[in-house]
Amino acid sequence: AVVALPPVTGDAYVLLSAKWPVRSVPYYVNAANLDVDQNAAILAVQAAASAWTQQSAADFRFVYAGTTTGASATYNAKNEVFFRNSSSGSAIATTYWWSSNGQIVDTDMVFWDGAFKFFTGSSGCASGFFIEDVGTHEFGHALGLGHSSSASATMYSSTSGCNQSLRSLDADDIAG
Repeated sequence: AVVALPPVTGDAYVLLSAKWPVRSVPYYVNAANLDVDQNAAILAVQAAASAWTQQSAADFRFVYAGTTTGASATYNAKNEVFFRNSSSGSAIATTYWWSSNGQIVDTDMVFWDGAFKFFTGSSGCASGFFIEDVGTHEFGHALGLGHSSSASATMYSSTSGCNQSLRSLDADDIAG
């Protein structure tokens, strides 16, 4: 269950009701998708995850643990990232998480590949979204952050096509 709480400080970030009980969280990637080379997709997801380690002072990191064939958002104690050839309304990607006693115990991230076109890197995007940017936002949810009211934050609730600003954390994201 995901519950958004009001900001805890004067900042715009929102902390969700649970957090990880550990400082190092493994994740797996099923890179089968409709748009980009699978190796490029894995590298883009890794870049998105590492943005939180590289740009914040927190002693927390997401650790790439390899590939998976998983393609269902389900509690299985395995944090998985995958692409789905379907849509979910206007969501570009969705992060699901499960918690127990105020602690996150599992997350799954779905890129809605049937509704949106994905790209990697920093060029060639046309009418789509970069995995690095969308993924950085989604890993923020996996970390325990809700949507920020700061339009410059990676955790802001919307983005524009081909936007590359989400892969760099805003001060509000780092404060969260």
